[in-house]
Amino acid sequence: MQKLIIAGAGPAGISAALYAVRAGITPLILYKDGGALEKAVKIENYYGFSHPISGKQLYENGLLQIQALSVPTLQEELLSIEYDGDYLIHTALHTFRAKSVILATGTKRNTLSLKELKKYEGNGISYCAVCDGFFYRQKEVAVLGNGPYALHEARVLEPLAKKVTILTNGSEPAFAAEELGSIRVEEKKILSARGDTSLSHLEFEDHTLFPLDGLFVALGTADSTDIARKLGLFMEDNHILIEKDTSTALPGLFAAGDCTGGLLQISKAVYEGALAGTKAVDYLRKELQ
Repeated sequence: MQKLIIAGAGPAGISAALYAVRAGITPLILYKDGGALEKAVKIENYYGFSHPISGKQLYENGLLQIQALSVPTLQEELLSIEYDGDYLIHTALHTFRAKSVILATGTKRNTLSLKELKKYEGNGISYCAVCDGFFYRQKEVAVLGNGPYALHEARVLEPLAKKVTILTNGSEPAFAAEELGSIRVEEKKILSARGDTSLSHLEFEDHTLFPLDGLFVALGTADSTDIARKLGLFMEDNHILIEKDTSTALPGLFAAGDCTGGLLQISKAVYEGALAGTKAVDYLRKELQ
């Protein structure tokens, strides 16, 4: 059992870890990569830098800083989190239990590039297999994505749906065929979505039609907002609603950084991370008394 797990190793996650460990709680940091920060070519609007620095270098500096304090880190893709009084955290290879969690994995910039997307959201297009899978019992569904996150969502749907297909939209599958079971894979690129009031077909680039009742979007990796939806947290404009102290509707669960919306800047992420780390320690001290 871990006391505190921090999901994310960007400015928010590292800042949370720094404040937690200085207060006497050593967290476990789970992360996949540096997200949007790692892709920033030049940062020159952050306090304390007389010369620009790349996002990649700043991200790597953060990892070195936390490793110097002997904070354990594990580079694995986060798939889902469940709550049963404690938090059950599933990565691609491991499962952990924790008393408290800080979500700091950022927010996605990639989505399905279809002009019909908004029309069918909530009417055949979903972003959460755990939330909406029940409504597709004995129906034909598809999951959009090509990595472990898409495979995880497909496995959630497999016992419920009549047929489950992973649509890679032209990308190579990043999982082995033996992992699929009864789940099918279609690699054709998607051209458009069709249906009257709800989604009923996808059209591929070769103009063939793919009939389905529901499409679950699981592009890339699971970010903090994907996890939040599955936990039933309050959302607004695809961001997690938090209290002023970064707490959420679930006890011991905090969120910080881009996933909470507002100013998507390093300075804001560092502040929220510091606050989340401090408040998680306060929560744990009360729980462990």
